[in-house]
Amino acid sequence: MSVDGVGELALLQRIKPYLGAGAGRDDAAIIPDGDGFLVASTDMFVEGVHFDLGWMTAEDAGWRSLALALGDLAAKGAQPGWALAALAVPKGWTVEQVSGLYSGMHALAGRWQMPIAGGDMSAIDGPAVLSLTVAGRTSKRPLGRWEARPGWAIAVTGPLGAAAVALRGRRAHRVEPLIDSGRRLNELGLCCGDISDGLVREMEKFAAMSGAGSIIQADLVARAAGASLEDALTSGEEAELVCVGPRDMVLGAGLSIVGEMIPDRAVKLVGASLQSTGYDHFGRAAQ
Repeated sequence: MSVDGVGELALLQRIKPYLGAGAGRDDAAIIPDGDGFLVASTDMFVEGVHFDLGWMTAEDAGWRSLALALGDLAAKGAQPGWALAALAVPKGWTVEQVSGLYSGMHALAGRWQMPIAGGDMSAIDGPAVLSLTVAGRTSKRPLGRWEARPGWAIAVTGPLGAAAVALRGRRAHRVEPLIDSGRRLNELGLCCGDISDGLVREMEKFAAMSGAGSIIQADLVARAAGASLEDALTSGEEAELVCVGPRDMVLGAGLSIVGEMIPDRAVKLVGASLQSTGYDHFGRAAQ
């Protein structure tokens, strides 16, 4: 059986018997550590899929890749601590492209005095592959997707679709990870996720892990400038977070509610019909 068309969540179920207890229930691992918790996550960025040096600089690609990796820490309210970077470099790349990629990562990492503490480098015949592991700490245990409950409200921290608009215009989009906002929302007791594959796809992940689906009121989802409704619902690689929790808690956090968790696993849209629910690396409908 080819992996093409299987879907990321179905493929994850196939490999779960070989993973540690609790692995795969969220984008980040949450590990008790002294008087707090270590939050760690790894992300892979493939040239031609996640970045394109034909119309963005290597610095832009480095910044953007680290920013998206840090989205997992932001979602769990963790303060960035360190990163590891492993790069498979095509022999056709220039030295300036390699150094530019690291320069972009370094520029963003400096905002939190976060060192790129190590990694690895190898040559490759195909496109470049950048693998980033990021880790940070939080004093309060973040809620995982599997802890979401029916009846909880769904909210998004800001307008969506900016990444899709930038991609159409072949314009580099330097994402700003919401580290401070993520910490505040987690401290208030909300369960958050980064919108790496689109809002609807993120809610499908919540449903797969918690058993609670959702109803999203499409007209309540704020759109970035130039974004269509479908952009706002399906655009991935967004800086904004989606957060769920009891309704009064979500309103108390100053967030606008866009939907509600429901008892069955379905993710339902009111006021929109989509051609695709978001990006899936292993889905035939991935766009």
